[in-house]
Amino acid sequence: MDSLISERDEKMTPVFSESALGPVQVVLLDGLPLELKRIDPKTPRLSELIEDSRRRFPLLFEQLYRTLVEGEIYFQQLHLERLPSFYKRVLQRVKTIPKGTVKNYGEIATEIGSPHGSRAVGSALARNPLPLLIPCHRVVKKDGAIGSFSMGGSTLKAKLLEKEGIILAKNHKFWIKQQGT
Repeated sequence: MDSLISERDEKMTPVFSESALGPVQVVLLDGLPLELKRIDPKTPRLSELIEDSRRRFPLLFEQLYRTLVEGEIYFQQLHLERLPSFYKRVLQRVKTIPKGTVKNYGEIATEIGSPHGSRAVGSALARNPLPLLIPCHRVVKKDGAIGSFSMGGSTLKAKLLEKEGIILAKNHKFWIKQQGT
């Protein structure tokens, strides 16, 4: 398992939280999210780490919880400077997709000015350093298949979409927005 935080960069701060996919660590750089990764639920002292994060950063922790568990979008500023320009454009666009809504890779490509770049959009999403904060699970294939998900494959992506009110066929092929959401 990767180190929970790099000791060489003192500006980095780990924050631990629950999410719709289990426990996660969000690494902050100068107070802004830089990276999010799932952590093993059997991590020693995990409940203490989560409670310590809640005590040390109450407002941030509340925003993380509402984003990671409830799917709301709270973070306007994220550290994306280390990414290529195209990836930043993709992730900034995907960040605005509301809960209970999906877009396809081609739509995102067109919206950022690269109408033939749907595969490149998929590549950018596969390298999303902040899944759930930037809801890449809300991007699907043009034919209605849900596609893959960097945090755990299509099964976890389907779970997230269903939690947000998207109804999927058993083969995860088609999605329909649930009425009333």
